[in-house]
Amino acid sequence: MMGSQISITKFQLLMVLIQTQIGIGLLSLPNVVQESARGDGWISILFAGVVIQFLLIIYLKLLKKFPNDMLTDITKKLLGKHLGTIVNTIIYFYFIFTGSTLTILMIKILNEQLLPLTPGWVVSFLIIASCVYLTVSNLRVIARFFVLATFWILVLICITVLSIWLPKEIQFILPVGSAGGKNILLGSNNALLAMLGFEALLFLFPFVIGNTKGMLKTVSYANLFVTSFYTFITFLCLVTFSPEQLHQIREPVLFLFRGLTYRMVDRLDLIFLSIWIIPMTTSIIMYLFLASKCLAGKKKSYKNAVIINGIILFCLSFIPNTDKITDTLTQYVSFLSYTIVIFLPCLLLLLSRLVKKRRSGGFV
Repeated sequence: MMGSQISITKFQLLMVLIQTQIGIGLLSLPNVVQESARGDGWISILFAGVVIQFLLIIYLKLLKKFPNDMLTDITKKLLGKHLGTIVNTIIYFYFIFTGSTLTILMIKILNEQLLPLTPGWVVSFLIIASCVYLTVSNLRVIARFFVLATFWILVLICITVLSIWLPKEIQFILPVGSAGGKNILLGSNNALLAMLGFEALLFLFPFVIGNTKGMLKTVSYANLFVTSFYTFITFLCLVTFSPEQLHQIREPVLFLFRGLTYRMVDRLDLIFLSIWIIPMTTSIIMYLFLASKCLAGKKKSYKNAVIINGIILFCLSFIPNTDKITDTLTQYVSFLSYTIVIFLPCLLLLLSRLVKKRRSGGFV
């Protein structure tokens, strides 16, 4: 474990993983999974959760071999200094690119739904300034904020439960499995992208107190919560909107609440979105933290790295947020995520076992 002044507990790790995974991807997830899996989109999310659980087990097997090292340290130990530096640069660009994509999507939604008259650069500046302000603190401060922010996710769950009283058509998802295994798997691919954030474990592990025991239970609880939450909301959208409606609505989760009207509350969707700003922001904060850790490593230049990366995110947020461009950015994130989140940890785990065998005389 690293210095106690920046250590976090397993409970804080649980909250950090939940806050990092739950973000902007949920708002459009029912629309995305319905395109391929149709009424079986909720099954796609469950399968994606199983895949994430499998990846978390791989992560822990790798990290327990290097309990005091982050991913960028492990790459240099197993791949060598030069190749490790190249790989770490790719990891850095992945975090910066993902963080900027999240920022652009967040600005787009806020401008369209909540702040139509506010210039995009003003929204971007306020978001990134808030993220930088918190990220320059140590990890313990970030984790404590994430724990407090989890309260608002519970509020969102309560708001979501209200939509149960809307008219439902169960035939929209029947017969179960009619989309076919191939389409369900394609839907799982889209769901996996919406649930990204669990890869933060590759950098947070050495900071966790007592990281040699009980870690699998902690990360499993986080994955179970996120998978259940995403499945529940997607299921509600699938039985509330027809397939034709879901195809036309890009953020069906917001439209889910427009049918709810009370005497004192007319636009429940705007209240939901106003609260949802917090989970969206926490995701950006964590990717900013991860990118800064890649840039600074164990050096004392972490705060400078946060400021530099914050400026980079602000500049990248000026990319036009049209549907075509945001779809292209999402495709790039998809490609990079498969490389960094899936392929690289599996490769490093394999190399670590080969190195161990060679040192023990398993190879001649």
